[in-house]
Amino acid sequence: MADPRTLARVGAAAVAAIALAGPLVGMFEGRVFHTYPDVVHGWKVPTACDGHTGPELRRGQRFTSAECDEMRAVDLRLTFDQLAPCMDLALPPNELAAYLSLAFNVGAGAVCRSSIPVKIAAGNRAAACATITQFYLAGGLDCRDPANNCMGIPRRRAAERDLCETP
Repeated sequence: MADPRTLARVGAAAVAAIALAGPLVGMFEGRVFHTYPDVVHGWKVPTACDGHTGPELRRGQRFTSAECDEMRAVDLRLTFDQLAPCMDLALPPNELAAYLSLAFNVGAGAVCRSSIPVKIAAGNRAAACATITQFYLAGGLDCRDPANNCMGIPRRRAAERDLCETP
């Protein structure tokens, strides 16, 4: 059984990171009150609200703001839980929130397999924050090229990095 102090630390870190990441995720995901096709995968991955995906979604569903808020909170908690095993939970909340927003967008596995956890473990948090901007691909497209119309990925990465680097 896990040490209660560890569980409390994980809980507190999750609450703080989710509170900071939620508005950032909402701003860049864009809130849509009905199901729509995923930008990369189309209707194979029905999406709603702030980028929520799941097997319960189908074409034509509509959602309230409260339902979207709940979906985002649950999704961020699930993403945090996936990210926690590879992340130092003693990081400041702004850094955890930046990595949480990144993981929400690209997947926790991609963040955990990246050099970010290694740089954090080595004490090089500035380099870890800078690594956020290396996640510039979406659906195989280079989002640094404006012709690829990547839905604001470069702006999102800049905002995540700014949050990560905020004292």
